[in-house]
Parts: sequence; structure tokens; C-alpha cells
Amino acid sequence: GQGIREEDAQVRISMFSAEDCPPYSPPCLGHFLSTGDTGPLFWQGEDLRQRYQVDCYPGDPVGYLDCTQNRLHTQSGRCFDFQALIIASGSSLHAPVPGADKPGVLQFKNLAGAKALRHMALEGQACTAVVVGGGFIGVEIALYLAKLGVRPVLLNRRGWIMPRLLDQETAGHVLEDLIGQGVDVRLGTEGTMFAGDNNVQYLETNRGERLRADVYIAATGVKPNVGFVQEKDLAVDEGILVDEHLQTNCKGIFACGDAAQAKELLTGKQQVLGLYPVAVTQGWIAGKNALGAKQVYPPQPSMNSLKGLSFPLVVAGRQQGQEMVYRGKGWLHKFFVQENSLQGFVLLGDISRAGRYMHVLQQQRPFPTLMAYRTYTLWH
Repeated sequence: GQGIREEDAQVRISMFSAEDCPPYSPPCLGHFLSTGDTGPLFWQGEDLRQRYQVDCYPGDPVGYLDCTQNRLHTQSGRCFDFQALIIASGSSLHAPVPGADKPGVLQFKNLAGAKALRHMALEGQACTAVVVGGGFIGVEIALYLAKLGVRPVLLNRRGWIMPRLLDQETAGHVLEDLIGQGVDVRLGTEGTMFAGDNNVQYLETNRGERLRADVYIAATGVKPNVGFVQEKDLAVDEGILVDEHLQTNCKGIFACGDAAQAKELLTGKQQVLGLYPVAVTQGWIAGKNALGAKQVYPPQPSMNSLKGLSFPLVVAGRQQGQEMVYRGKGWLHKFFVQENSLQGFVLLGDISRAGRYMHVLQQQRPFPTLMAYRTYTLWH
């Protein structure tokens, strides 16, 4: 809404959403789960609809999109014509485990799921939990459940935690902290089926175990919410393919955030990053371009900051090229360099220079020596 209103104060804006609440920040769901504080969630205020003069249709998401007629149909049966459309439908937790769609497997990546989980924990209905997936999201969920007094079991099919983001040494520090906070971590273990006729009764694993819990969460990955899109009209891969202006292959239709597959900085390939700061930037650009502007989206690298640990942890870019390691008391820094260009970094403990290293990563400028990455500042 902000990008649109900066271009035009009068144009009519209609917003359709699956959830019956104002727009919120998904990265703050963990904070809400453990504290109940909604302040950081609604960082733009709960009156955003009024301030930006938006006609809202909460709880009535788009069910079918007709790109040839510039018309959308909601799940309740409403029909709307549009001149420009921005698809910002986000993503949902996804797990390719049979039975993951059964009642009893909670969806944490939305506010309704977080509210339900918090209510169950506070009412004593959720004392134990099984989290399937030891990646970034699964680890964060397990940590927040533990802070809430729930005893979580975290399953990870690989031999170390967060294998897509962390090397084994860094993962070892995360594993130690998880165990110290009361998370029962099962490495080399994956869920094979959520068993039960109606509700889930137990989770079968590849080790032949039957894990029973009050709550089950499938968090092996995320999947863009693009089921309402007809692939014969819009180009869809993992997400909706967009160009440098975040426009799809259909003129006047844009996509942003977790639903969009835009160019990634380091690989040059189109990728769904699933990062909230990127989603905010893309939303602002898409809003302006929907009204005729020609703002260009600057490709970004991936960047994750894991919350809930006893120490800060930032992971950015990709772990490719020569590894440079620096250690100190309470901190570990790793940089990955290829052809004298920074490809990624891992900061554990001391993250005070994360912004500077991120700038180096984004600029992709060469440096005369590899050691410069450790000592580089923007104002040297």
C-alpha cells in the first residue's frame, strides 16, 4: 500500500487475504509465540488499512485468477476486475510426509497457527511436540516451544543441524545450544508418516519409532502459496517468475515476496528467497510499478538471522570457494571467497560487522587481499 500511495493518493486499492487480521511480520511469530507481545508483529500499526485507504476482504483469498480478462474470483464467490494486480500471497510450511495435511499437524507460518499453539501451551494442552525438519524454520520453532515450556523433539534427517545453511562445525555449536535449552534433537531421523484415521496419533520414523506428542509440526521447508494461479496463463516454477520490474509474463500483473521468483545476486538465477526484508522491498517496488513506474529490483543474496539461540547467528550468501576461519572467545567467523570475491559468511557470537560484510557481499567488488574481508570497513 505504501508504494502505491506514494505514487497516487486516489487510486482504489483492494486487498484480499486468507487471514482475518491486519498485515504482519512473519519473522516475529516466534516472539509472539513465546511472549504474547503483538507489538513487533504489527510493526506498521494495526490501522494500516485506514491510513492507506484500502478496501479489505480478510478471510476471503483469491481462488481463481483469470489473467486474460484481468479478473479474479475469491473463494467466497466474489468477482473483481482489475487494471493492475500485485500477488503477495506468501508461503506455507511444507513437508513431503504422508499425512502432513491431517488435523493435528499445525501450520506455524501464520498468525492463526501461532495463536493456536500458544493457547494450547498456556492451557496445558500442549506439553510435548514433534517438529519434523531440522532446518532454519524447524530449529527456530523448537527453540520457541522450549521457551514456552513445551518439550520438543526435533527430527533432522542429516547428520548435522541446518545442513543447507551451516557447516558441521557451526552446526555443532547450534546443536549444543539446542540441547542446553531442552530440545531433544534426533539426527539422522526423518518422519515417514503421520499415522491416524482422523487426527494424528503418532509419527512413524525411518528408524521404526512411533513418536507421540500433543502437537506435531511439519517444517522441512516452505512452499509459495500460488495454487490459485493457472500455469497456462502465468509462468510458474517454484514461485511466480518475474522480471527486473517484478512484473510477470502478463502485463500489469506483478508478484513479490515469498510468492515471487526473482533474480538472486550471486547465482544470477531466479530464486524464491523467502526473506521478509526482501519481501518488504519488493512490495514497495511492485506497488510503484503497478502504477506505471519503472523501478528496478536490485538482486539480493540470501541472509538469515536465527533467533532464540543463546548467541546471535547470521548466515549470508553461499558457502562456496575458499573458506577463511577466524575464532575467538565466544565467537566464530567464516568467510567464503571465490576469485577474490566474497560469496558468503557465517557470524556466530559477534555479529557487529554483519552490515558491513553484507555490503561487501552485495557490491561484489574485488579486493587486493583475502585478509581484507576480516578487517574491511566502509570508511577505511
